[in-house]
Parts: sequence; C-alpha cells; structure tokens
Amino acid sequence: PRIRKDMTLMVRQLAPGDNGLPLEIYAFTNTVVWLEYESIQADIFDHIFAIVEEFGLRLHQSPTGNDIRSLAGAFKQ
Repeated sequence: PRIRKDMTLMVRQLAPGDNGLPLEIYAFTNTVVWLEYESIQADIFDHIFAIVEEFGLRLHQSPTGNDIRSLAGAFKQ
C-alpha cells in the first residue's frame, strides 16, 4: 500500500560484474515525506534480506577502507 501502483514498478538484472549480478529495484512511494520514504525503503530491504536465501542467492557488499583497517587491526592483536 505504500508503493504507487499507477507508476512504473520493476526489478531488473543489471550487467554482471566481478562481484556478481546486480539487481535494480525501481518503484515510487506514495509519499514525498523524507522519513516516511526512508522507512519504506528500509522495509523493502528488510524483505529482501529475509527472503534471499530461499532463492539460493547471497548478498554481497564490497569492503570499504574502514573494513580493511579493522580487519588488519584484528590480526595485529
């Protein structure tokens, strides 16, 4: 009910890369209030995180500089 059904709604595969097959979620919310929009976006991602393994898929996020520094620090201890 918080996604507009009278506007474009699609999920599509983008070009595969070194880190896998990216998906694009394209939808419009029924609000322009920032906090409501952020809540809707978070709900969408919560649903994706909860169901992804049922499809035999895994999520990937490339590490950042902070991730690498933290990992290096863990090995020094």
